[in-house]
Amino acid sequence: MQHRFIDTVLIVDGASTAAYLAPAFRAYGIRCAHVISDPDLPDIYLNQFVPSDYIRQIQHRGDIDATLAQLSDLRIGAVLHGLDAALELADTLAERLDVPYRNPLATSAARRDKFAMNERIREAGLRAPAHFHSTSVDEAVEWARAQGTLPLVVKPARSAGVTGVKICRTLAQVEAAARDVLATRSLYNQPNDDIVIQSYSEGQEYIVDSVSFEGRHRVVSLWEVHRDRTHAPRLDKMLVLNHADPRYAPLLDYAADVLDALDVRFGPTHLELFDTADGPTIVELNARLHGSLDPRLTSAVSGENHVSAAVEAVLHPERLFGDAVAPTDFRGYCGHVLLLSSRNGVLRQDFTWQAIQALPSFVGLKQWIKVGDTLRVTTDLRRRSARSACTARPSSGCSRIAGGSAKSRPISSRTNTRSHRPDAAGAARRLARISGRAARPPAGR
Repeated sequence: MQHRFIDTVLIVDGASTAAYLAPAFRAYGIRCAHVISDPDLPDIYLNQFVPSDYIRQIQHRGDIDATLAQLSDLRIGAVLHGLDAALELADTLAERLDVPYRNPLATSAARRDKFAMNERIREAGLRAPAHFHSTSVDEAVEWARAQGTLPLVVKPARSAGVTGVKICRTLAQVEAAARDVLATRSLYNQPNDDIVIQSYSEGQEYIVDSVSFEGRHRVVSLWEVHRDRTHAPRLDKMLVLNHADPRYAPLLDYAADVLDALDVRFGPTHLELFDTADGPTIVELNARLHGSLDPRLTSAVSGENHVSAAVEAVLHPERLFGDAVAPTDFRGYCGHVLLLSSRNGVLRQDFTWQAIQALPSFVGLKQWIKVGDTLRVTTDLRRRSARSACTARPSSGCSRIAGGSAKSRPISSRTNTRSHRPDAAGAARRLARISGRAARPPAGR
């Protein structure tokens, strides 16, 4: 396993969970520089940047050569990004800086654009939703009519935070959702120029958080996701499962194949998928850290989190991907529960946050509202009120707080996620990619 000395790490848009990266690298004595991808990013992200965490902070203004000139005296060994909007800039900087650990620039768009992403996955022979892409509302509606099946999902091609994502049960809803895509801006204040319309997936939703090094993938956490799936698929809660449980192997096998299909060679990823009657099916890949994550949650139950694993993959990959890596020790359950607004109005008095903080399973609380703020019905992550994090031992309070069972539920027993049946040696190689350990064929082969 090739391992090189890292002097400085470049972080592009160190907001959301990526705000933890620079302090985590600094704990190892590694310096970080920061590039802000766009001066028009919303204040909710700009206000999260901490200049004192970095030896240098640069505002990118569209001129890649000018930005590179401001970095030329630094010994940058890796590039990471925090927001989806920064992916292509981060990949370009990594390519131009010739850092040893990077993802191919030629396939950057497939890791960001939802239509290009699904196209590449389908070309690899993997299961993916039927889909269509257009800049025309009329064309989107005609494709929906030709499908003859509802519901369908309409979203911006570069969506984030489920902003602009709609589950449509009538053609009138398809038309309205498509018009809304073109009339609004993204979570990152960028124009939505393209409509993606997809078949609707039925089944339990999961999230697979991973890190990769030289094309080997290690699962950090597996989340069971619960959403309101009426019209706007807002997030209600997420519960961490024991990803070492062999019942989840088909999901993780499919996840590893998706990462390979999208040329993920290095860094953290956040993959959303459904376990459908036909097998695992992608929702989308976000080639970044799990957003708005409290890293203490998974640390409490498995000893690692997405941030720590991303840092280790840069500095000490042998600890995650070496032959002697110990299996995950899963010691309990944890989850995020979002506090949502069911109506519009002004918050006249504060919530009783102390009641949440007094719960035995309480870990943390993040608030986005205060007295006097105008509340809107929660339809996406921009309109959430707060997020509570909790953790508990098995059969303890976490499941009651979350409003449902936190116990692992079985999924289908299928192991074949492609159109052909994999041989035993091939299955061993794929499982090795999932665990991060060297591939060995089964006994007797």
